[in-house]
Amino acid sequence: MTGAALLAAAAVALIVCSSASAAGNGKNRRRRAVVLPAVYVFGDSLVDVGNNDFLPPPAPQAGFPCGVDLPRGSPGRRTGRFTNGYNLADFIAQRVGFNMSPPAYLSLTPQVSLDLLSGRVGANYASGGSGILDATGNGTITLREQIKFFANTKASMTKTELGHNKVNRLLSRSLFIISTAGNDFSAFSYGRANMSDPSSYIANMISTYLKHIKVLYNLGARRLGLLDAVPIGCLPGSRASLINDGPCNDASNSLARQFNSLLRLEMASATAAAMPGMEYSIASVYNIISDMISNPQLDGFEEVSNTCCGGGRLNAEVSCSATSNLCTDRSRYVFWDNVHETQAAYQRAVAAMFEGTAAAMYTEPISFQQLVTQKQVAPGAGIDLEHSSADLVAEI
Repeated sequence: MTGAALLAAAAVALIVCSSASAAGNGKNRRRRAVVLPAVYVFGDSLVDVGNNDFLPPPAPQAGFPCGVDLPRGSPGRRTGRFTNGYNLADFIAQRVGFNMSPPAYLSLTPQVSLDLLSGRVGANYASGGSGILDATGNGTITLREQIKFFANTKASMTKTELGHNKVNRLLSRSLFIISTAGNDFSAFSYGRANMSDPSSYIANMISTYLKHIKVLYNLGARRLGLLDAVPIGCLPGSRASLINDGPCNDASNSLARQFNSLLRLEMASATAAAMPGMEYSIASVYNIISDMISNPQLDGFEEVSNTCCGGGRLNAEVSCSATSNLCTDRSRYVFWDNVHETQAAYQRAVAAMFEGTAAAMYTEPISFQQLVTQKQVAPGAGIDLEHSSADLVAEI
């Protein structure tokens, strides 16, 4: 049964017996005072919690030892996360009162979907290997498709006893997270983009990204957290190809910096011009990871070059698998494998998005803490009331 079909089945159950939604999924329930009704996650492997487990090859999947440090991590059991434990989506969700990320959309059962359809907990639509552009990712769920899944979610929510107005109020108070762009830069390696003139490709990335964000806005998103592009030239997989395990590949990092700068400029312009009531924060994952590499002792790390799981030079030439060389103390490492950070690095990164002076350094125009706590404008402001969710999906 598809995710959309499961939501339809759950919607019927919610209408017939709304009290059944209290059963929900205990693992994703609130663990303390919840700041927001729900979290909706989109993007790539930095936030994917299992959607790729339901996709056929060649979509990448996070097999063991990924998830080894999660409570349920064990050989042969998939946890859906491309790291040793919790990822960025998990730690952000914990910051607003949940135990972990909302469940992967493709993992939903009719019973679990009751929480989603009642506007509680949310869902994670992210797919490892995906990017902003449809051409990015081989067999993954594109960002466009992820947003279509969310549109289907909203359409199902409005068919319950909640109705359009209450759904829009719940969505306006919820947190929307997007982590994307890193995989789009692979186009320069595969010849789909010209390294001698990257500006047009990056401009296309930004314009496409803003179109997707505008669709989310029209569907009701009013609190948006964006995670910018990581320093792709500092990833062990990139550095392992350099002579003598050299420093970061500045040419690759330059691409990420150009994207990040243009994102800030265009996002500010787009919200001012066409998205009234949208509150957003852009977290500089690029600077956070770069600073971890430059000053690891400040965050309690000791190993910033070699990965924890892999093989070959920097332990990064061979992908992480059940037969890989695996470090014993994951808390000492910044990098889990050739392209992903460890749970410890993700936890410190999210702390920097929310807390005090660090948040002032790494987020703009406001911190993630300000994003999730400040009062929202009227939820109907800017919401496309003339078109149904289905109409908006057709426009994506």
